[in-house]
Amino acid sequence: MGPGARIEVLEESDGLKLRVVRSVATADLAGMAGMVKAPARGTPRRLEEFDPASLLARSRRGMP
Repeated sequence: MGPGARIEVLEESDGLKLRVVRSVATADLAGMAGMVKAPARGTPRRLEEFDPASLLARSRRGMP
């Protein structure tokens, strides 16, 4: 069992029983490199440009 696995908790007379409902296969992070691409804008992007909370704050301040 790994991160993201779903388990079912069953109450039985002698205690609790845990059963894996859906197991999640592990993935190699190196194999996912390059799957998400951001369009090049000609200028380097800052980390905050990828943060959803900072994007919401910018839109509330009227910034693009």
